[in-house]
Amino acid sequence: MYTIAFFSPTGNTKHVATLFQNHLRADRIFPLEQINAVDLPSADHLILLFVIHGFNAPKPVISFAKQLGPNKFKKVSLIAVGCNTTWVNNLASKEVRTILNKNGYSIVLDEVIAMPLNIVMKFPDSTIHNLIKEAEEKVKILVSKLDDESYYHQKIPFKTQLIHTIGKVEPLASKLFGLELYANKKCNQCGLCVLECPAKNIQMKDNKKIKFGFNCIMCMRCIYNCPTKAIEPRISKFIPIKNGYSIQDYLSDGVKR
Repeated sequence: MYTIAFFSPTGNTKHVATLFQNHLRADRIFPLEQINAVDLPSADHLILLFVIHGFNAPKPVISFAKQLGPNKFKKVSLIAVGCNTTWVNNLASKEVRTILNKNGYSIVLDEVIAMPLNIVMKFPDSTIHNLIKEAEEKVKILVSKLDDESYYHQKIPFKTQLIHTIGKVEPLASKLFGLELYANKKCNQCGLCVLECPAKNIQMKDNKKIKFGFNCIMCMRCIYNCPTKAIEPRISKFIPIKNGYSIQDYLSDGVKR
């Protein structure tokens, strides 16, 4: 029996997780921010999927791995989702894998799947469609390997280890980005950003003003999901894609709606 858990701020990883669910006919699939690790139902195999932030796993995924504890699963597979599968992302799961190994978990798969970039620059529509198609094909291949006990840990080049280390400054940059965020006059105080922030970094004050704290992980969920497009950074305006990003725009018969 499989349990699928995923962290997907803007939808890319959720789509990949759903593909695994469909192929495996798994009925146990959980967003990380909606379940405590200790409450996750035990199973034979946990498939943990997460977005890559700064060449590493984001803070909520690290916290989840630490809270999981031993003996809940016989096997674990790690699927990191980034904008490419090149050497820069080959150590994305390192910290998660280390935590799980210490708790006695056997790692079956440790893979990276590419999905569209959702910050700084928007990929061309043709590239987005191709990436989604390639991701769907890769999931099929990985599903066939989930029972393979002979996972091979490839030798990681120094340049990958270096950029993995450099990427560890990203959490601080994210916190500073969060302090830049504000809700402009288009904000209708709906509270969606407060409810959906995976880092619990957003509050609504008594005067109905939206307040951003120092725990931002720069996941972009609040910016892209805001119904009135009211949330923006004061300085780093180049980081969010100008017209937003939604994977759902590309999942209808391969044609952008």
